[in-house]
Amino acid sequence: MKYQHIIFDFDGVLVESNEIRFNGFRKLFKDYPQGEVEKLVGYAMANGGVSRYKKIEYFFDTIRQEPITDESVNRWAAQFSELVEQDIVEAKSVTGSLEFLEENSNLFDFAIVSGSDQVELRRICKKRKIDHFFKAILGSPVEKKDNIAVLLAELNWSHDRSVYVGDSNNDLEAAKSNNLDFVGRYSGLIDWKSSNVSFILDLSSLYSVLQ
Repeated sequence: MKYQHIIFDFDGVLVESNEIRFNGFRKLFKDYPQGEVEKLVGYAMANGGVSRYKKIEYFFDTIRQEPITDESVNRWAAQFSELVEQDIVEAKSVTGSLEFLEENSNLFDFAIVSGSDQVELRRICKKRKIDHFFKAILGSPVEKKDNIAVLLAELNWSHDRSVYVGDSNNDLEAAKSNNLDFVGRYSGLIDWKSSNVSFILDLSSLYSVLQ
């Protein structure tokens, strides 16, 4: 086996939670014009893996052209967490993900690097009783590419023995910037068939793709 270390994105890779997050923005900004909110949702779909902090800034700065302070961004982000967290705790696992973790934890080291808020993400993993599988669980507001770099350095994982499994172009770019191989999961965000990326429909086929 070429790889020893597997880094996973979370939403759309381990848990079917992308739609929960998209709807979270609709709930969060329900008092704003629907057309503006749908522009934000479109941006979120096209930029999977970008943190909620950046998406909230984009909503105000670009869509509404209305300045927003860091304090306000953090306040909106906290509200977003309250709206989506329990639904994500209860969301369906991506097919094959739990089995892969359980059956291969003795063959690989696992970690999560996600665009989700780090504090929230760690709580969710603990509530879903999967946190013990991972050597590290890292999230926003630090960007993915930077979290991957920190992870590789701190755990002393070699680049050529590590692979990142994600479902967005943001994930692919984060892998490329760290000279990591990448496997795309088809969650509906990206049609990997039209790219040169190795991809899987779900995690039941991940082991065979890694060989």
